[in-house]
Amino acid sequence: MLIALVFTGIVLAASATSAAGEALEGTETKIISEYGNQFFPVVTGDYIVWQDERDRNFDIYMYDLSAGRTEVPIFSGSRDEIDPAVSGTHLVVADDRRKNFDIYLYDLDSGKETQITTDSKDQTEPAIWENTIVWTDKRNQHLDIYMYDLESGTETRVTTSTADQTQPDVGENIIVWTDTRNGNDDIYMYDISTGKESPVVEDPADQSKPVVDGDYIAWEDRRNGNLDIYMYEISTGKEIAVSTHASAQKDPAISEGRIVWTDSRGDGTNIYIYDISSETVKTVSTASAYQSNPAIDGNKIVWQDKRSGSMDIYLFTEDEPAGGATSGEEAASGTEGEAKESPLGSFIGAAAIMTAYLVSAGGKKKRKMN
Repeated sequence: MLIALVFTGIVLAASATSAAGEALEGTETKIISEYGNQFFPVVTGDYIVWQDERDRNFDIYMYDLSAGRTEVPIFSGSRDEIDPAVSGTHLVVADDRRKNFDIYLYDLDSGKETQITTDSKDQTEPAIWENTIVWTDKRNQHLDIYMYDLESGTETRVTTSTADQTQPDVGENIIVWTDTRNGNDDIYMYDISTGKESPVVEDPADQSKPVVDGDYIAWEDRRNGNLDIYMYEISTGKEIAVSTHASAQKDPAISEGRIVWTDSRGDGTNIYIYDISSETVKTVSTASAYQSNPAIDGNKIVWQDKRSGSMDIYLFTEDEPAGGATSGEEAASGTEGEAKESPLGSFIGAAAIMTAYLVSAGGKKKRKMN
């Protein structure tokens, strides 16, 4: 394993949590409870989409909150459809109808379906922001990150390292991913406007599952010996320890300055939320001991939940508008984690009860790439 370079930074702020915060105020709703398991929900506006195994293979289902109707299948062929991701009315999935995984786009309003990739090797783990789609691609005999612009119809290879790059996410101008070029998992980013690639965090321990929204990148981090949630502010180059509790925190998702994750500090695993502007934490749901893989869009949070015996999809709708601290929120103590200038800072500044859970414990189910 390569030894990570040591950089001298300035301590800028502290943001860590040690105990459960006050409960977020809002309404919790069961969206679907069906035979088999429902995994990896995502939400955009009034649409909730997830990966479903009720028919003994993986399909993609959708629920429209505005229509008040039951779920409808979007992709339900005899082959597997996995890894849903959404932005606006756009849904992207990995589909193996051709006996290898390709990326497909589906418009949730019009019902129009478009095949994005056609290579005979696997393309999986899609993510989307408005008109930009990214994914993990095996066509070069190792795993790379590719990008597709819906407006121009142009496909671009983002990474060229012979090491594996996986778990991409995309925001307005930034693509992030997990990168193994240093012999362990680190987080890298790509500026779409400049075409420049840069490390976000390089540490001897593993960092993985990055997500990006606006000025912020969040990820899972093992530098303290267990999974924690860390964050990076692109404009200032600050790295902040969001949650470094001795138990595991994983599965981060981010929207409009707030991060949600799966947290095991209580009885089982529950859903927590962190407000970046106020540096406060609240619990979203502790009604079940087997909750995981949350996603967030504005004041809507969804996750998979095993309280009824199989994995189902639940929704939490917050009462108040997103953002800002209120009386009683848990304030960051500053005793467990610290914010520091990242190695990238100056560059950026200038420019079963547990079985079903274990299926998803590492995030999206890892699959053999052809």
